[in-house]
Amino acid sequence: MRDSARLARGVRLRRETFGAIAYVSERDHFYALDHAHVEALSAGGTPELAAAGICASDLPQRAFYGRSQFGSFPGGLPAVSLPLVVNCFATAHCPLRCTYCHADDLMAGYRDRDEEAWLGEVIRVARATPAMVGVVTGGEPLSRPGRAGRLIRALARDKAVVLDTSGAGDLGRLVPVLRECGVHVRISLDSADRAVNDRLRPINRRYLPLGASSHRSAWDAIGLARAEGLSCSVQTVVTGYNGTLPQLLALRDELVAAGVRTWTLHVVVPAGKAANRPPGLLAGDDAVTTLVDVVDDTATHGLPLDIRVTSTHRAPNSTLLISARGEVAVERGDGTGKDVMRVGRFAARTRMVRHFRRRVDPAGHAGRYLNGTLDLSSYRLRTGADQGKAWVHPATGVNGGLDRPSPGA
Repeated sequence: MRDSARLARGVRLRRETFGAIAYVSERDHFYALDHAHVEALSAGGTPELAAAGICASDLPQRAFYGRSQFGSFPGGLPAVSLPLVVNCFATAHCPLRCTYCHADDLMAGYRDRDEEAWLGEVIRVARATPAMVGVVTGGEPLSRPGRAGRLIRALARDKAVVLDTSGAGDLGRLVPVLRECGVHVRISLDSADRAVNDRLRPINRRYLPLGASSHRSAWDAIGLARAEGLSCSVQTVVTGYNGTLPQLLALRDELVAAGVRTWTLHVVVPAGKAANRPPGLLAGDDAVTTLVDVVDDTATHGLPLDIRVTSTHRAPNSTLLISARGEVAVERGDGTGKDVMRVGRFAARTRMVRHFRRRVDPAGHAGRYLNGTLDLSSYRLRTGADQGKAWVHPATGVNGGLDRPSPGA
């Protein structure tokens, strides 16, 4: 299909019963296409698909505010039979002590025995997983940059690759392999307020000196990625400490001003450390409504920022993990912990598909990456008549019109 579809550089396309899934690496954004749009793409694409960065075109790209579907899906958000994303641990070590760490229970027993030999097993199981995207995570991949580089090269043979990092480490050391493999860098930042961010993501004094800041590390990583022309985005975990509308809009405006063009917001999941429900940490029942308001405001002002929102707290078993030791792990649907399983060498791909279909919530998995958790009917999204207008945000003065994002966007 790639020969006839005129896909843009770094785009991956996978056929599905409803049409296809497209992944745009530059924007770290999945899109569902119905059959009509797949045919249109095969015929050379449309201005709408070009605006999403899916097809090769001289037409400008624009922001997509919570939207990830092209066409008609009368049955609702399409389910997928194979994983979209697999998260692969390069290490169980991390220089931070995030208060909500989703994977703390998957790393606690591994840190003191984090062996180099384990990486080969991680690579084997990841290669057997038919996902479109492989995320290099941890722990903190930058705490073991050699392993992270090996894992990136292995995953890049048949997947798009995302580096999931706090920025706490030597990102510069990985720049050559990131550029070589076309890796998207996703940086964790939870608040425009350094004190709030560092309260949610405190440093581990065993690894970082007094005065180090996760807020500063994240911004340094954003600056380096932008300076090096790497595609990058920011992800934010929304909690009771940082989840008000003014707090989120303040962070959004800083990201736009810095040239970040994709922002992913996750409602905190009561799993890992957050399973203990520390006072005030979990977001309230109105969290998703607040996120809809964030998207709505961003669309109203036409800011050049893709937004993807997840509410995985509604379906904890929506992500597929490979531990630092090469086991497959999935959070249980009731949020009581993770099922961790070894994957034998015989028929490993079949085993991985079986684990995915038996243990991962298919609607939750699709919704996590296709914005299925949002009520699109409430958006004041730009219509076709709006798309020729230039927008200037009143607070930042940033032009949110139809200019194509820069190479580092």
